[in-house]
Formats: sequence, C-alpha cells, structure tokens
Amino acid sequence: MIIIAIIVGLLLGVFHVLLFAVIIKDIKSMILCTKEVDARVKTVQQELKEYEDSQTGKTKYEYSYTVHFVYEHDGQTYESFKNYSKKCRYFRGQETSIKINPHNPKEIWTKGELKGLLTVSLSIPIFVMIDCFYIMCVFYM
Repeated sequence: MIIIAIIVGLLLGVFHVLLFAVIIKDIKSMILCTKEVDARVKTVQQELKEYEDSQTGKTKYEYSYTVHFVYEHDGQTYESFKNYSKKCRYFRGQETSIKINPHNPKEIWTKGELKGLLTVSLSIPIFVMIDCFYIMCVFYM
C-alpha cells in the first residue's frame, strides 16, 4: 500500500511541475511582451486530426492551426508562428495587433493566449482538491 501511495504521489508531483511550467512560461511571455505592433497574418495552416471517441466509438475530428505573423520592429521585418488548438480567429491577410518582447522581437504574445492561460490557472483549485484527497487517503487510512 505504501509503494502505491509513493508512486501516485510521484505522478501527482510530476503532473504539478509540468502544469506550473506551462503557467510560468505563459505568464513570462505575457509580462515580457510589452510593445504592441501591427502585424499581418501571412498564412494560416490548418491540420485535421482524426480520432475515435472512446465512449461512443464514433470518429471525431480535431483541428489545430499554425498562424504565421509578419511584423516590423525598429525598421526590421520579423516572422513568428503561433499554434492554436481551438477555433482560429485569424485569416490570411488579416491586419492585427500583437505584443512583442522588445529585447527579443521574435517572441510574441497574442490576446488569444489569455483564454488558455486563464483556463489552466482556474484548474489549479481542482488539483488542490485532488492533492488534499490524496493526502487524506495516505495519512489517515
């Protein structure tokens, strides 16, 4: 029983470290990307992934998008790519504003990333509840 508790605890620990790494990376980009610039969407590549729903057995489809931004900073043209797994709000030729890191202009941040960051951040209380349940099971049983 102790071995199972240790293994589950290690798995929870690894999962938490990965979750916090994602959150910290996104917050770092949001903080460092302070300069707003005008950008143009050069291309939007759509990728379709097909998978089978484990509950219904039906074939489902999931789209992912890679958006290619072109923008200027201090007279130099830069290109950056962003990947989105949800509905893509960008289209080819669209003019939009993005935020860049003035010290590393290839690093960009878009408004669409805020929703993902909030979603991941709001899931933290759920993980805290799981941790509390784990601690109760290990130490009080």
